[in-house]
Amino acid sequence: MNSFISKSVISGASFRISLPPTTLFVCALALAYALPGLFGHDPWKPEDAIGAGIVVQMLSHGQWLLPHLAGELYVDDGPFYYWIAALFAKLASFALTLDDGARLASAACVIAMLLFLRGAARELYGRAQADASMLVLLGSLGLLVHAHETLGELGMLFGQALALHGIALAPRKPHKGALALGLGLAAAFLSKGPLCVLAAAATAIGVFLLCARWRTRSYALSLVEAAAAFALPLAVWTWAIWMREPTQAAAWYAAQWNGLAWPTLQNTLYHFQVLAWSAWPAWPIALWLLWDRRRMLLEPGLFLALLATAASLAVLFFNREGREVQSLSMLLPLALLAGPGVERLRRGAINALVWFGGMSFTFFAGIVWLGWFAMMTGMPQWFTRSFTRLEPGFAPQFRWLPFIVAAVYTAAWIMVLFRSEARSAYRSVLYWACGSTLLWGLIMTLWLGWIDYGKSYRPVARSLAAALARSFPAGPPCIESRNLGESQRAALDYHANIVTSRVEVHRARRCPALLVQGHPGDDDRTLSREWKRVWEGNRPRDHERYRLYVRTH
Repeated sequence: MNSFISKSVISGASFRISLPPTTLFVCALALAYALPGLFGHDPWKPEDAIGAGIVVQMLSHGQWLLPHLAGELYVDDGPFYYWIAALFAKLASFALTLDDGARLASAACVIAMLLFLRGAARELYGRAQADASMLVLLGSLGLLVHAHETLGELGMLFGQALALHGIALAPRKPHKGALALGLGLAAAFLSKGPLCVLAAAATAIGVFLLCARWRTRSYALSLVEAAAAFALPLAVWTWAIWMREPTQAAAWYAAQWNGLAWPTLQNTLYHFQVLAWSAWPAWPIALWLLWDRRRMLLEPGLFLALLATAASLAVLFFNREGREVQSLSMLLPLALLAGPGVERLRRGAINALVWFGGMSFTFFAGIVWLGWFAMMTGMPQWFTRSFTRLEPGFAPQFRWLPFIVAAVYTAAWIMVLFRSEARSAYRSVLYWACGSTLLWGLIMTLWLGWIDYGKSYRPVARSLAAALARSFPAGPPCIESRNLGESQRAALDYHANIVTSRVEVHRARRCPALLVQGHPGDDDRTLSREWKRVWEGNRPRDHERYRLYVRTH
């Protein structure tokens, strides 16, 4: 519990958490945020399963230069994050499963991202505002949803945070700032492609053209050095993939540029809807700061954060396909912009955030504890029936370690509620950061087994593997598949080494086996008479059905 206390002032027998928090507090909070949910469960659909599948291809099949999924090129991501994940999986293989080890890369990227964001904010504003920026990011609901997955976007966020730190650092330390900017851009490019570099690059150039603090000869030289630091690793990687896999290299680069499209009203509205919850509470604090400082928008720190936010928002709209995970790119600049706004909030806004955050997270934490108690004891029966109906067949087991960890998180939350400084504006974002950490920690300890039971593809994959062994004792020469999603392809490869040839991508190979993903009402008569169904499987309460067919002649 002491790790959650930033600074204690002893008065009699009571403790107080002083605000803004100390470095020890924010580091402990970052660890408490990043670690739960990394271990003890199978890869989950969609993003986590895809990431684990890419790591499998790297470690087992040597596909290091470009991401591959179940034997095929995966063009949505670059290899950078998965290099880190594969390295962690290899180093931790003596103690952890491959997917658990790979998720350590997520914790490393999230913690590094938080520290680089804090470093950038400290250069621009000061220590208190830097802590506020970090707390705002930790409290953002969008980061909570994805921070613990095996996800290429986390490598992108690491790179973007490093680049922003480099821009902020460059006026004071030109060479270190240039190196951070260049390597950060390279990491972002190698994580998610060229689109993810545009916002940070535009910010770096924009502050040089428009802000006196960066309009210096030394910063101009820093931009040249940053360009070299960016181009060198990128050139080496591009040369390597073109020499070894020119066709796939061309396909990967073509897919990146094909992801660009002119903004549409539908996509724009979708992104705003996602940002409304995923960037909470960063966006209302940022908007208030802009209004409160509307006559001082050219101040260096505020101008850089505003430019980075505007550039990131513009790039977000140019994505051809709107996806919820794309909103992650907005969280860093918004947190950087909102940081100095925390201490300028009005008393009413502070109390509203404190009250809403404290009540909401306490309520949902109570629901999690009540759900765990219902699973363990069968009481109350109405709650137990809900769990049974959602995941039929799940048999809960009491485990001491998750229970103790959940109890520690709960005790720490109570300490934050009753022992943080009541008059401080920082309590508003402290509650959201600690509340997000509490809720995620409780779910990933008390409910982890129940969630994994319903989301794991392990039973389906092993049942399918057994059916294939019965029909083909020596193994089928190939397996065709229809309508098989990428998460499912990754899970089958990970759990059972089953790799299919998709008829949507490859020409028909007259394989003796066919795997079809469909729904309960699908009719086999849509297939030709040469196929006979020999197996059908699905996860508990899952609308997806997987059917295996063999050729009859």
